[in-house]
Amino acid sequence: MDMNNTREVTLFNKVSSEPLYTATIPIPVQRTPSDMTRTVVSLAQQAHVNLGGVNLSQRDLSNLDMSGLKMTKACFCSSDLTGVRFVGTRLNKADFENCPLPNADLQDADLRHANLKEVDLKSANLQGADLRHAALDGADLRGADLRKAKFENASLRNANLEGADLRNAMFTYCIADGVNFTGAQLEGIEFYMADLREITGMPDEFRTHARRMRCEFGDG
Repeated sequence: MDMNNTREVTLFNKVSSEPLYTATIPIPVQRTPSDMTRTVVSLAQQAHVNLGGVNLSQRDLSNLDMSGLKMTKACFCSSDLTGVRFVGTRLNKADFENCPLPNADLQDADLRHANLKEVDLKSANLQGADLRHAALDGADLRGADLRKAKFENASLRNANLEGADLRNAMFTYCIADGVNFTGAQLEGIEFYMADLREITGMPDEFRTHARRMRCEFGDG
């Protein structure tokens, strides 16, 4: 590699600003900050680097494959994550504020305690995702694949689950008041002591089941 046409790029911790991973990449092939970040993240993935706490905010990371990475407490604020792959990625306590994530693949991702408030997750694949204690208030999950997803103790106030596939998902101890369930597939869904006040679109048979499982509807 011609060192005259290369540049060192470093990924930093969002809190301490300490370097997490540095790679030398060719320039000017990677021209923009987003281009360079994408290359370094891919190299970190190949090297099995732990990117816990990494700051990846305000970048175009669309369609990037970050599957299997350890990204606990990562910050993706205001980044474009359309169509990204996070299959099996450790994203617990990650911050996705103001991130579009439509069509993203988050199958089996660890999203415990993640901030996904108001996030666009239309048609995303969240099959088997661990969303325990996650914040999903106002999230757009229309048409998302949420089969076997775990929402235990999650907050989903006013989330839109219209047309989502929720078969065998787990809604236990969660706050889901104001959720739109219109057209969602609910077969095998598990409810227990969930707050389901002011929800819309849930068929009577599932309301009856949820009542038996001590869920609150607020309508007496």
